This record gives sequence, structure tokens and C-alpha cells, in this order.
Amino acid sequence: MENVEPNLTPVMNLMVVLIPLLLSSAEFIKIAILELNLPPAAGPVQQNLQKPQETIRTLDLTISVTSDGFYISSALAILRPETADGPSIPLRADGAFDFDGLSQKLLEIKEQAEGKFPDAQSIIIQAEPVVDYQTLVSTMDAARAIRINDRLITLFPQVSLSAGII
Repeated sequence: MENVEPNLTPVMNLMVVLIPLLLSSAEFIKIAILELNLPPAAGPVQQNLQKPQETIRTLDLTISVTSDGFYISSALAILRPETADGPSIPLRADGAFDFDGLSQKLLEIKEQAEGKFPDAQSIIIQAEPVVDYQTLVSTMDAARAIRINDRLITLFPQVSLSAGII
């Protein structure tokens, strides 16, 4: 009986091709991820026995996406339209959401809040259950940045999602 060694060259050639392919596909998967902050999970309440600290004023800027349009609010006030009682940014005449108007209004808020609040980089987005996913993603994009005269201006890059509208 003759001892025959297996030919491992085709298996090694396969590994030489597969390893770079798998490493390069991992980078493509990373590009499609949206970065956002989720609210912390509710856990047992811990009592703080230390002396109360001085409260820090925060902006707590929130966009509520409803079937009527966008409601913009903060810890200080709710942004109301000048003409009527309704959403801060109502739907356009064709019934679509006004993402450009939302970005413009957020730019005004950003300019006023810059340097005055420690959370001037963050925003909370909450939506009604009837709002579709693409509208939510487009709202997140409109809240993160605005393009003016071919210049990209960062608005609120730290986006958090809220559980729902209260």
C-alpha cells in the first residue's frame, strides 16, 4: 500500500481568496449603520443620599413627528406657529413633511442655543406609531445637518429616539 498525502494547494488557494473578501465585506456592512442613542433601560431606582446639586439648565430639544407635522419643544418652551395653534412645522400643501423647513428652524435654534446649554449637540426624536420608518430616518437626517450654499452645517449630531409621544 502506498501512502498518498492529500493535496492542500486548492484549499490554501481558496483561503487566500476568501479572507480578503470577508474582510472587505465587513467594511461595507459598517457603512449602512445609523448611529443613534436609545433611552436607558428602566432599572431599580437608586436613592441618592448625597446633598442635592445645583441644577444645570439644559435645552432638552425634542422633535415630535405626528401626522400633522413636526412639533418642536424644549425644556424652556414649545415652539408654536405664529398664525395658528398647531404643529411648529406643518405639512406642506401637497401633504408631505417639510424637512427643509425643519432644518431651517433647527438652524435658528442652534444659533441661539450655541454655548448656552451643555446639551446643545443633542436632540430627541419621538414619533406617533403611524409615522413610517423612512420619515423617521429623514427627520434624523434633517436634524443632524443642513446644506447652505454648498456648505454643510452640523446641527444636532447626537440623535436619541424616544419611546413615543406623551
